[in-house]
Amino acid sequence: MKKILFVAMISIVLITSCTKKTELNYTVTEKNGIKTYRNKNIPSDPNFKITPKEVFTIQGYDENATDTLRNFIQPQDVAVDSKGNIYVLDSRLASITIFDKNGNFLKSIGRKGTGPGEFKLPWQMIILNDTLYVSDNASSQLSVFENKFNFIRNFTLGNNNTLIVMIPIDSNSFISATQSWKVESEDTYYVNTTTLRDSKFKIVKILNEKIGKYVGQNTNFGDYTTAYCVGKENIYIGTNSINEYSIDVLDLNGQQKYRMNKDFRKITMPTKEKEEYERSRNSSNMVEIDRDFKIKYKRAIEIFGMFVDKDDHLLIQTPIERNEDNQYDFVVDAFKDGVFINRFKMEIGKGFDFFNSDHKRWFIGNRIYYQNREDNCVTVYEY
Repeated sequence: MKKILFVAMISIVLITSCTKKTELNYTVTEKNGIKTYRNKNIPSDPNFKITPKEVFTIQGYDENATDTLRNFIQPQDVAVDSKGNIYVLDSRLASITIFDKNGNFLKSIGRKGTGPGEFKLPWQMIILNDTLYVSDNASSQLSVFENKFNFIRNFTLGNNNTLIVMIPIDSNSFISATQSWKVESEDTYYVNTTTLRDSKFKIVKILNEKIGKYVGQNTNFGDYTTAYCVGKENIYIGTNSINEYSIDVLDLNGQQKYRMNKDFRKITMPTKEKEEYERSRNSSNMVEIDRDFKIKYKRAIEIFGMFVDKDDHLLIQTPIERNEDNQYDFVVDAFKDGVFINRFKMEIGKGFDFFNSDHKRWFIGNRIYYQNREDNCVTVYEY
């Protein structure tokens, strides 16, 4: 009898220990039918990490190229079709250069102008059913190219709306931000609306909207943007905040499934990083402007700072306190099903604690595409 009682007591101790370990990592609460996973800064798997390997780099300029249209000088966006062909949008040349999955040049489409298949300021693109759609910031038009790279038509969304940061969900829908302007009492306001759209570009659902007053060259549009990404079963919407690390998790129809957050403390934005961020906005707009953003702290989640890997882990680029040793480290927090797994460094280019359009990444299939405008190239990694 004593032996049985002793075994039972050991079992209770083991169960209690396991329960406490889970509770140290995260807790779950529920309100109005929506669960919230509250994560502490304790990884559930300290050994988890992703180690990509560089496959090749597409240089913007190839001195051996026989076709001068092969080169690009201002990479702005990257997309990949079902064959693995890589599309590099050049906002300055107003063209899209296309390479095969091994980085060999195939074709260049588009150029500056107002005619069919021409652009004023192409900014973003998306591929649906192997059809390419290119959004032009200057004309608010979308240009359509079929899968053999031939131009089909132009169309507009109306009301001078322009689509930015378009991310496919499947062949029939995508998530995007729409930027527009409105005037009230002689003041101008910037409007950034995150929408779920179908393949005909019709709005299925508005997911998020931010409005900010335009104050000229010192308007920090990052204050009025939303970070988001798409996984196999979920849409992730990040909270734009300096003191809250929180993500809403939606199904692919835009219905909220749960919320997840993680302990976070404010991190001061050093003057050097603030000035670098202001300079990076000049690169994005291709105009030298002396800006002064009123920034004191780093945002917990930045636009273009959320990704989903091939195994459906949510990766969030996290801000850190930087020094000479980690000045350009690219550090992410990994989550799975709402739970924090681990924080680790990835060797996939320079990392910044603010949106820097010179350095962007796309996780597509088992590859990572890194746009490095500073060195005018696109590097491809596999993992």
